[in-house]
Parts: sequence; C-alpha cells; structure tokens
Amino acid sequence: MDKWSVLKERVISEKAFIAQEENKYVFVVDRKANKTEVKKAVEELFGVEVDKVNILNVKGKTKVFRGIKGKRPSYKKAIVTLKEGQTLKEL
Repeated sequence: MDKWSVLKERVISEKAFIAQEENKYVFVVDRKANKTEVKKAVEELFGVEVDKVNILNVKGKTKVFRGIKGKRPSYKKAIVTLKEGQTLKEL
C-alpha cells in the first residue's frame, strides 16, 4: 500500500490533544492498513522514529435525524507512539 494512501487525516479532539503530552498522535487510517504499514508511512512522511502503533476499528453510530434513521461510516484509527525526544511538527 502506498504511504500517501495509508494516513487519511489526523484526529483533532480533546483526548488526542492530551495524548500528545505522552508522545502519542492519533490518525484515521485506511481500513486495509496494518501496523507495519502505518509505522512506515509515519516514519517516511514526518521523518520521525516510531516506538509502537495501536490500531482500533471504530464502529459507525446509528443516528436519527428528523425521523430518518441513518448510520455514520465505520473507520480505523491508529494511535502512534513516538520514541523519546521525537515530536511531530504542527500540521
């Protein structure tokens, strides 16, 4: 898989912002990506050393809007821990 298609976007949330203090960064990744592909993509794109990668499959929520039922899409999320002294530049 191409390194440009592995990482889709960076998660910006309060929980993800607090995790940055522990050198952890959260990304939405491709549904087919695995840990080694995510690690290679982050190292090549940002020029940092990755310590470990944790991956979660997030199930889409069912919502009701104006009486119409719908479903948000499911996605895969990766929490990337960088080695000591490494940081990502602000995107």
